[in-house]
Amino acid sequence: MIRKSSRLESSGYYRSDGQPVISYKETPYRKLWTRSRAQQRPRRVATDNAKDDAPLSGSPVGDVRRAPRRNGVLRLARNYLIPICIPIVWILCEPFIRQMTGGPAPSNLLSGRGNELLEEVYGKYNELKALLNSYEELMRKDDKAPLWATIPNYALQSAGARVLCSATSPSYKVKTSYMSILGLEWDFRKAVRPQVVIEGKSELNPGNCWAFAGQRGNLTVSLSHAVHVTGVTLGHIAKSISPTGDIPHAPKEFSVYGLESAESPAVKLGSFKYAQNGPVFQNFRIADKGAFVSTHVMLSVHSNWGDPTYTCLYSFKVHGRLPS
Repeated sequence: MIRKSSRLESSGYYRSDGQPVISYKETPYRKLWTRSRAQQRPRRVATDNAKDDAPLSGSPVGDVRRAPRRNGVLRLARNYLIPICIPIVWILCEPFIRQMTGGPAPSNLLSGRGNELLEEVYGKYNELKALLNSYEELMRKDDKAPLWATIPNYALQSAGARVLCSATSPSYKVKTSYMSILGLEWDFRKAVRPQVVIEGKSELNPGNCWAFAGQRGNLTVSLSHAVHVTGVTLGHIAKSISPTGDIPHAPKEFSVYGLESAESPAVKLGSFKYAQNGPVFQNFRIADKGAFVSTHVMLSVHSNWGDPTYTCLYSFKVHGRLPS
């Protein structure tokens, strides 16, 4: 809407034909992010004569100066940004300020989320610490592991060792059931093969053993490798897990022999005694025999801990070093 101002008319702001030097349009509302057209592009209105182009109040006619842009930025920051940023900064810094001054922790949403994050981090730290502790405990257990569990076993069936049946005592048959026909009893006996002794089990269960009749018997094993025998390990269940609370079938005195081949004469490597109240697996060291290499090892049991019927062998391991 174009209007004529009496004040500008008295100041000589209109030309001789009654037209204003500068026309401007009033806007009934104010836009926040839009600059006025005069600020976007200065306009110069052509004049007809030099008289009309005469400067008014020290400024050239038709020259509209652009308002400084920084005034709008400062106004925007003062009216909008500062009132919004101050509460945000206070909310972020309040927990630290209260912690430094020793005051109580705020009970707002942000502090609650911060506590949740701290608890989550602390929980992850505890899990990592527990994992490290379990790993250290496992390493300590490995350091305290018995000798037989940290060296090779050359009498292991899964590695290639075999029982030489021709040089092994017959298996003792355990009576399991019987049948009567015409007054005659037919019994069925079950014999466990001696291969169970060289399966390399780390946990022994009652009854899972090889038995031979009487107190004297032999077990000959073809080793997986020809080695210098440095020790053997003999295993039997403990009294604590025995159904009778005693182990009279366990071997007591025994000897170990080495053979260079299946047909060669046996060389005695040592005589030992299995302790009835000792650990389940008992290791026995063998003195150095020089250059003697064994391909077969014979376990010869001389007595047990009191049962005259049969003797049980649960586990037998042979340790040594490979010839250079």
